[in-house]
Amino acid sequence: MSNDVFRRCGCRDADGKQLGKNCPELKTDPKHGTWSYSSSAGSNSRTGKRQQLRKSGFATKRDAQAALNTARTNAAKGLGSGDAKITIAAFLTGWLERKEQDGLRPSTLAMYRSYVDNEIIPALGRMKLADLRRHHVDEFVRSLGGDERGPTTVRRMHATLRSAMSTAVQLSLIDSNPASNVKMPAATKFRASMWEPEEAARFLAIAAPLRLGPLFETAVHTGLRRGELCGLRWADVSFADRELVVRVQLSAVNGKTVEGEIKTNSGQDRRVSLDDSLLNTLSAWKLTQDVEREKWSSAYEDSGRVFTYENGRQLRPQWVSQVFDRVVREADLTKIRLHDLRHLHASLLIAGGVPLAIVSKRLGHSTIAITADLYGHLLRDANREAAEAAAGMLLPKTTPAHTLPTQGR
Repeated sequence: MSNDVFRRCGCRDADGKQLGKNCPELKTDPKHGTWSYSSSAGSNSRTGKRQQLRKSGFATKRDAQAALNTARTNAAKGLGSGDAKITIAAFLTGWLERKEQDGLRPSTLAMYRSYVDNEIIPALGRMKLADLRRHHVDEFVRSLGGDERGPTTVRRMHATLRSAMSTAVQLSLIDSNPASNVKMPAATKFRASMWEPEEAARFLAIAAPLRLGPLFETAVHTGLRRGELCGLRWADVSFADRELVVRVQLSAVNGKTVEGEIKTNSGQDRRVSLDDSLLNTLSAWKLTQDVEREKWSSAYEDSGRVFTYENGRQLRPQWVSQVFDRVVREADLTKIRLHDLRHLHASLLIAGGVPLAIVSKRLGHSTIAITADLYGHLLRDANREAAEAAAGMLLPKTTPAHTLPTQGR
C-alpha cells in the first residue's frame, strides 16, 4: 500500500522530461513537491472496465492516503474512476430521470427540466461533476442576476442544482455539496394584493351568471388553488358532511393538462368545510351540469370534475386565469391575480378572528410558520382591532362627574 502513495514534483531534466517521483530534491527537501496516489481497483461492478485510481496535489501523505481509502470504497460500490469522469450535464440528465421514476409532481419536474436544460447545463454542463466547487456555483448564481429573472426565480434555479448535488453526495459521487452555503440574492418581501370585501362582493355578483361563476365563488369561500379547483371531483364533495376533500390538482405541463398530487403533504387530502351559500351554489351548479350531460348525450365527456366545459371535459387551468383577468378588467376592479382570491379568503378568516392554526390547515400550508409569514401584517391589524374592541367594552356608557369630597369640619 505504501507504494500507492508517493511524493512527486513538476521538475524536468535537461531534455524537458518531467521527473515526477524520481526528482533528487524529493530526497533532500521534505517540502518539495506534493503527494499523490495511484492504485488499481479491479473492475467496475457495473461497467466491467478496469479501474485505475489516480490523483495528485495533496499537501501531506496522510491526506493522500485518506483520499485513496475513500476512492477505494467508492470503487467497491461501483462508483470508481468511470463515474469520476461524468460531466454535470450527464449527471443532471440521469438525476431528472430518477426524479421522474420517483413520481415527482409533473409540474415540478417540468420546472426542474426547464432550469436544467436552459440555465444550468449551458453554464456548467461541460464540467466534470467531481470538479465542481462552491466558487463555480457562486459565479453561476451571480450570472443569473438581471434580465427578467427576479430573486425568487434565481433561488429556485439554485435550489434545483443544490438538490441534484445532494443526490450526488448520497450516491458517493462527490464528498460534499458544492451548492450549499452560497449567498443568494435578497428576496423581496411578499405582500399579497387584496380586495376589500365590497370589491369581492361586486366581483362575485358580476361573475355569477358566467360559466366559471361557481368556480370563482368556491375560490373565495375555500381558498383552494387554481389547480385544486380545476381538479376537484364530485366524488370529493359531500353535501351531507358539508365539506370537500382536496385530493388532486390539474396543472399545465408542456402544453398538456395533467393530474397530480397536491403541492404539500399537509395540503393532500385536506378537508375544507363549506358554508350554506356555497353549498347552495354547488347544488345548483350540479343540476346545471346534469342538464348539459343529457343535452350532449353520448358526446359528453364525463370527467367527474366539478367544474368543466359544457361537454364535461376538464378545464385548462390557463383558461380559468384568462377568464378571471378579463372579468376583472371589464368590471374595472382593482387588478389582482386569480391566486390572490386565496389570499382574500385567508384575510377574511383572519379578520373574522379564526385561529391561525385553522387558517393554515384550511389553506394546506406545510407549516403554520408559512401562514404567519404570509399574513403576519393582517394578524397585526386584527390584533389592534381586537385590542380596541376590548378597551371599548371597558369604557362606561356615561362618564360620571367628578366632585371633590366634602371635608368634615
